[in-house]
Amino acid sequence: MSKENEREIIVKYCVYCGSDIEKNQAYCPECGKLVIKVSSGKEDFQQKHEKPAIKEKVEISRKCSGCGSIITSPVLEQCPICNTMLEKIPESQKPTPIKIGYIFTDKKLEPEQKFVIKMDTWNLKEGLRIFQSCILTYIIIQFLIYMALMFQVDSGDLTINADIFTILISQLPEIIFGVYPLWYIYSKNHNFKKLGFSSDFKKFILALLIGIVGVFCLLFINTISGSVISIISDLGIEFFDISTYLEEEYQIIRNADLLWIISLIFLLGLGSISTEILFRGVFHNSLKEKFGNEISGKITAIMITALVYAILLLFLTFPIGIIFFILNFLVFLFLGMIYEINENIYNSIIASVLYHVLLVLLIILI
Repeated sequence: MSKENEREIIVKYCVYCGSDIEKNQAYCPECGKLVIKVSSGKEDFQQKHEKPAIKEKVEISRKCSGCGSIITSPVLEQCPICNTMLEKIPESQKPTPIKIGYIFTDKKLEPEQKFVIKMDTWNLKEGLRIFQSCILTYIIIQFLIYMALMFQVDSGDLTINADIFTILISQLPEIIFGVYPLWYIYSKNHNFKKLGFSSDFKKFILALLIGIVGVFCLLFINTISGSVISIISDLGIEFFDISTYLEEEYQIIRNADLLWIISLIFLLGLGSISTEILFRGVFHNSLKEKFGNEISGKITAIMITALVYAILLLFLTFPIGIIFFILNFLVFLFLGMIYEINENIYNSIIASVLYHVLLVLLIILI
């Protein structure tokens, strides 16, 4: 065997007798003891004293395009101040694991996870911001319509005479309710499930059945409310002549052309859909994120939503709103209940649309 081949085979030495050990031998051929591998002193020293490589800490800093705030949190996907979506963090810069941080708001620290906006469910702050913007827009449009109608009356008479045109115009503000929430979900690439919409055909058929049954309950509530108003009127306990006011409005609808009646039904349907999207899809669902999805949380969300809706109409239709406060509260309370049957907004939308359509038809036929 040549010396070169011998060097390739002999790779170790016995630590007991110093004999050469061939590759893959477990025992020394001279003394018979177990082969022990000993690393060189240089390797031992390097392993013991060599410091581990320190990973350079990457500072994450993103500027909000909406309000200009500097966001250093790796968790948040949107600005906690204005909710504007932030630029995505490259995977190479994301720290592992991501530690939960805190945000200082309203003189207290809160976990930043609380401000994370989800695609399928509402964050309370996010939902209330959308709801507030829609209500403010509604009030502004309502005021502008009122001022526009005021310009058409004589300077000495501040009473706006009702006609089919003013009745139609008065339905426009409610249509605005659902525009912004729909645009918000679409522009943020969120799921419409966030508003309570379901793409399941079977659930839609079930919602149709629930809505048809629900509309008869709503008509019953309306009948009871009408009876109470009639009793109050017969007793002479009326703040104003509500019966005369309603009869004049009903007569205008009866005398209107078919095209105007179709337009009124169409606008009432759009208004019902829009109102449900805002109050049920945004406000109701946001409250459930706050109070929980248990029975107590659902009841709280239903009650608060119905109360806010009734109070809003009370102030915007004052003094007539006083008479219809209980009716509006009970109708919206019931719509919240049928929505929670399977958390499908089609339930309450179908019931509400059919309810308003049937009311117009009953006014015309009776």
